[in-house]
Amino acid sequence: MLMNNILGKHWHATDGFHIDVSALLPPEPMVAILELIERPGMTGPVFVHHNREPIHLYPELNERGWDHEIIIKTPGKICLKLMRRQ
Repeated sequence: MLMNNILGKHWHATDGFHIDVSALLPPEPMVAILELIERPGMTGPVFVHHNREPIHLYPELNERGWDHEIIIKTPGKICLKLMRRQ
């Protein structure tokens, strides 16, 4: 699956697909995440690395059939795990 036109850093790992949007300015993080999860064949899990909690992303994920779980939440760092609902 080619991802060369998705904003932010991204990589595949054994636990799923990772995207780091922490260096992007709004609204680029949300745009990048939504473009990623809407790719054909993207089923997750997707790990989102961000510098703040993306509260405006949650309703968009829900509308698109994705759930989220906060994995890490410390000042200046949050990691979310996104999973497509079955």
